[in-house]
Amino acid sequence: MWARGVSVRVDGESRFKEVLSTFKLPIEGLDGGNVTDTTLVSETLQELVSGLEKKDNLRADGLLVALGGSYIHSHHANGHTLISRGDGTVSDIDIENALKDAEKSVYDIKNKAILHTIPLRYKLDGHEVSGNILGLRGHKLETKALFITYPKQYLTSLKDALKKAHIEVTDIIAGPIAESVPVLTKKQKIAGVALVHIGAETTSLVVYENNVPILVSVLSVGGNNITKDIALGLKVSLEDAEDIKCGTAGALYSKRRVDEIVEARIEDLCDKINKELENINRKELLPAGIVVLGDTALLPRLDYMMRYVMKLPIKIINNELLSVSNGTLHDPSFARAYGLCFLAPEIEEHVLFTRIAKRFATNTKRFFTQFLP
Repeated sequence: MWARGVSVRVDGESRFKEVLSTFKLPIEGLDGGNVTDTTLVSETLQELVSGLEKKDNLRADGLLVALGGSYIHSHHANGHTLISRGDGTVSDIDIENALKDAEKSVYDIKNKAILHTIPLRYKLDGHEVSGNILGLRGHKLETKALFITYPKQYLTSLKDALKKAHIEVTDIIAGPIAESVPVLTKKQKIAGVALVHIGAETTSLVVYENNVPILVSVLSVGGNNITKDIALGLKVSLEDAEDIKCGTAGALYSKRRVDEIVEARIEDLCDKINKELENINRKELLPAGIVVLGDTALLPRLDYMMRYVMKLPIKIINNELLSVSNGTLHDPSFARAYGLCFLAPEIEEHVLFTRIAKRFATNTKRFFTQFLP
């Protein structure tokens, strides 16, 4: 497992972020995204941040962290409130009250931290409203929202690690959201698209429609599961199994048998993704298809295997970051870290350091509200 960081210079006149440097380190003390050893994690985070600062001979004016792990989930919920002002004009207070009412219906909310609240639609006196609802007049405001959650105890562990590392963060962003910003186009997000990141231990999924997320989920299946399957199926060591999976093995083995093992695991992963899509009635119903990234995305014939099971167009991310980083980022594994800088607030000296260790935020509301109905 790796912690990755990107330092960028923010130019208000450019939609691209100038990459100053990148840095990555192996990180231990994590289990499925949960911090199990605060000392190990804090030491790695300290080294990562200082490594970026030394490379650029600059001090970070802003630091964002992306949260990952298999405990991120999203929930749809409905809420309502009566308009508070005497003249019936909808205000920010009414919107907050409706969202707070929706939050109450999130399952097991007492043990979860709300990482982000994304309004999906509004109704005023039973009529759906397109565009800005502020200033309209009515009696009852209804809303449907997406709540992205993380267990409170795991969030506390992460805060402890950050505190121990003497790191103050500007914001904490959900990893699947962060990496979707530089990777997915607005056209894809409007039409309906899923971004799938197949990591070592987990696979993250974020689905967009009408330019806003409608699902964020992390599955406890990743590339290491394929490695273990190969090790068991061929009776070889994990090291040899990894080489076989990556196509770098020197020993002889049955390619047909390896293909059978890999296809079985990919089919299982696709079934799990389809189940998530089925929960929001989007199975086989994403016009822009599935965009896939991660080291496992480089498996031969992965696009064919996924297309066969999911019945959707499949696009494997390769050099897409080059076009959105002015040709400076060649490694797609930095998409999550680079995506953080697009969600950063404006800062005085226009220098921002972003990096990934794992987690999610509240200030990203300003990013999503520009697209909402």
